[in-house]
Amino acid sequence: MVGELIVLFNFFFNIILLRFTQAVTRYPIKTWRLISSAFCSALIAVVFYESIVMTIVSFIVLIGIAFSFRWSSFFVQGSWLMMGTLLAGGLLSAVQPYLLKHSIFAYILFCLGIACSSLFLMKRSWFNKLQQVVQQQYVTNCEVELFDQTLSLLAYIDTGNECLEPLSRAPVHFISFKAVHEQLEPTFEASLQKWSEKEPLALEMFSKELRKNIRIVPLTTVQNSSVLVPAFRAQVKINDKTDSNQYVIFTKNDARFPQKAQMIAHVSVLTK
Repeated sequence: MVGELIVLFNFFFNIILLRFTQAVTRYPIKTWRLISSAFCSALIAVVFYESIVMTIVSFIVLIGIAFSFRWSSFFVQGSWLMMGTLLAGGLLSAVQPYLLKHSIFAYILFCLGIACSSLFLMKRSWFNKLQQVVQQQYVTNCEVELFDQTLSLLAYIDTGNECLEPLSRAPVHFISFKAVHEQLEPTFEASLQKWSEKEPLALEMFSKELRKNIRIVPLTTVQNSSVLVPAFRAQVKINDKTDSNQYVIFTKNDARFPQKAQMIAHVSVLTK
């Protein structure tokens, strides 16, 4: 009975490792390959647990059956599988003395839970790091000339920002008010503070000269509700390319600005 439970434990542990490897490398595994590789590897590892050679064979069988014995899989998926094994196996070895007092079923459940949790955190950490690397490719310096004032900002080119000014179809960029309010001309900064979403068309706080360069732009919020906000015509210089037909919106909600950017640039910047 104990031997069968050990095989079962290794089987589920292999399933967890393969699912982790599949998620990180984004390589699909057919269900029959997943089950077959996990069971065969577990059986070999338990029957020949004292043989280093058979442990290696068990690893080869696990990778080979799951990923069709492709040579590249032993380097790509095999590397991630090895890292996952070392992480989860190391944690299980560390907590094992504290779990031995429990029943065999509780022991198996605790171990599998620890393996799942550790590999999930490792996968999330890897994806967060990968996301940071990708985002850094879209970060650039820019200059925004607004009402005879030039702002030097760190911009993030957001492929999801397709906002356009309705009449001219000019690109709209979003600037963090918190990041630039100290650089703004005091009168203009005070006017922005007075403007209210409850009365979006009330623009009396801005001077007549400024109102000539203001357009009201409809936006859709995260809650799928529509709001109207003032957009200011500006000249934007990004990647040594200057365009005077642009608009900027100042937002107080900059929590979603990645890479500590001060401005979310329009996706059209990538094609200019």
